[in-house]
Amino acid sequence: MQHHIIRSAAFFQSAFYANARDMTPELSETLLLLSTGHLFGLYNPNQVADALGVSKNKLYRDLKEMSLYQWKSLLVGVSSTITIEAIRQAESKSASTQSRRCITISVDDTNDPRYAKTLSYCYKWWSKGKNCAIKCRNILAITLKIGGVILPLNIRIVSKQGRGNTDKPTCLRTMIAEVLDVFDAQGIDLRKYPITFDSWYGSKDLIETLLGLGFTCVLVHGKSNYVMEINGQTAKLSAHKKTVKLLTHQWGCDKPVRRFRAKSPTFDELVLLFFSTHGKTQTMMGFGRPLRTAEILHIWSQHHGIEQFWRHLKTDLRLSEMSLQHRNGAYGALGIKIISYLMIQQVSCSTRLTFHQIKLQLSGERQMLSIISAHFHELNTQEYL
Repeated sequence: MQHHIIRSAAFFQSAFYANARDMTPELSETLLLLSTGHLFGLYNPNQVADALGVSKNKLYRDLKEMSLYQWKSLLVGVSSTITIEAIRQAESKSASTQSRRCITISVDDTNDPRYAKTLSYCYKWWSKGKNCAIKCRNILAITLKIGGVILPLNIRIVSKQGRGNTDKPTCLRTMIAEVLDVFDAQGIDLRKYPITFDSWYGSKDLIETLLGLGFTCVLVHGKSNYVMEINGQTAKLSAHKKTVKLLTHQWGCDKPVRRFRAKSPTFDELVLLFFSTHGKTQTMMGFGRPLRTAEILHIWSQHHGIEQFWRHLKTDLRLSEMSLQHRNGAYGALGIKIISYLMIQQVSCSTRLTFHQIKLQLSGERQMLSIISAHFHELNTQEYL
């Protein structure tokens, strides 16, 4: 296990220098130390400093050297480096293997409750779980799922104040454009993979933007209040759900389904799929290349991956337990969590252990962190690549 962690640390040390301007050895060591600490249950600079007997003030000073622009560039660069290699490996496999892995892009956001007055990006956002507005940070992410592996492509903290380009839809367009630029430069076309959204993101403007960028398949979960014309009958989806007769034992489908060509005043023509899950009838709206019923269900099942990503970030890596001041500090705390998540994913691939198995195995091995930290300042990156 120690060798796998050192090898992963070597990869990230090299990636830091390749994707962040003015990366100093001291800052690189600090980022690696704090990120690796998450594998051993140390979730913030104070815990790492207490466990290793180092100065926590030095850790905080090193983190202040990173600007907001550097954090954003580092997160996109490091995540893309790992994802590009994973996609190339998947595309080198047979067509049947690629179909089973079902590479899918997903977009979603989450709330990170925050109550301190001095922290940036804290606003009142609506919480589905508590059914009220709470003070928190809203974090928007684009992830890519390959088989059982979920990798973040771009992540942004959404602001409610500032210029007109800070709202969530505009941030999403900017994030997608950034990701496409990086992957296009490496000769990988992300547009051929399906992209999924939940019902909050449904808008004609977004669909037209994505199709204009070249995406061939866009799936959006339908809202019950959308008005649809199906077989000459115009009504809200909530009304259609009561009258539509779902079909069982359809090819490749493990649940009752019904597929229609529909027309909407909001979205124009689209493919509309009704399906039953957990005793409730839900709908999926398909845009771009027409898909079979089984394909839509298979792709939508991948959307749950972004929820797994949020759970790992918030529960397993304790996103709320690291608090750094100012805007660059907010991205610094988020960035360290993302790097530690990617590090655990790398160790998982090399050891064949799951995310939770790695955490459980290392939870009582904090003395190993002291041994590993001694390698950071003298690591030969070429040895472990």
